[in-house]
Amino acid sequence: MIKQFKVWLNKPYFLIDKLSVKLSMTLGVGLFTFLFLYIFQPFGIDQVINANIFLIVGYGVLVSLSLFISYFILPKIFPVYFNLRNWTVQKEATFLLVSFLIITTINYIYHNVFISDYMPAFSYPKFMASVFSIGVFPVMLIIFLVEKHLQSQLNISSHKIIEEIRKEKKEIITIESDNIKETPLTLNIDDFLYAQSNNNYTTIVYLLEGKPKKTLMRVTLKKVEDFLTTYPQFIRCHRSFLVNKNEVLKTEGNARATVVILNHIQEPIPISRSFPKEKLIS
Repeated sequence: MIKQFKVWLNKPYFLIDKLSVKLSMTLGVGLFTFLFLYIFQPFGIDQVINANIFLIVGYGVLVSLSLFISYFILPKIFPVYFNLRNWTVQKEATFLLVSFLIITTINYIYHNVFISDYMPAFSYPKFMASVFSIGVFPVMLIIFLVEKHLQSQLNISSHKIIEEIRKEKKEIITIESDNIKETPLTLNIDDFLYAQSNNNYTTIVYLLEGKPKKTLMRVTLKKVEDFLTTYPQFIRCHRSFLVNKNEVLKTEGNARATVVILNHIQEPIPISRSFPKEKLIS
């Protein structure tokens, strides 16, 4: 059960990075917040409306500001974390939690400075619960509509949507050798097939013009693995092998010996007995 949950957390997820969609969410959720407070007047907000209706506009503006920070500022500060190619369910959940905390904190400060005289006092946990009860609906609705829109446009599954978007985002990596005289290897991240340890050297197999090519570099497999740690598609399946699981065709064998078959590669790659092979096909 726990293993299945971990596998699910590491599954690819759609990261919204289109400017028009991010702006729509940023402004739309803020507008929804204002309309919700104005129409339904929960938590005694009617007293604020009677005193000065423009005070509740502040909540909507600050919600939009908070989402602007989440969608536009945080990716600039943490570009590696917000890598579209490595976005997973776990990262999306963390992002939503951080966004929620930003919205709650900024609005809580605003509430205490400008609104508290018109309403009963709120503790931070109670205010957080109030924000969640309002914000969960527009966020879930917009996410649902965005995914449905993409599916209708592409007519493919959510998983395929993610893969199609990632293919459009070509990302170049450079692997440097421990030998300063050796030319670094620069390639598209999707062209990296696997790496094999040869003591202090590593053989890197990648695609060049659609065909597999091998390069021997003076660098340990551990260093290559550390370099690729931000890319969840690369997995150390054996003490001597690191593979790109996006290129996995199948696994085969028995309890005594199991191998993985990669796209473009004829030679099977061994899998350690202790390695959970479901990680290669998740």
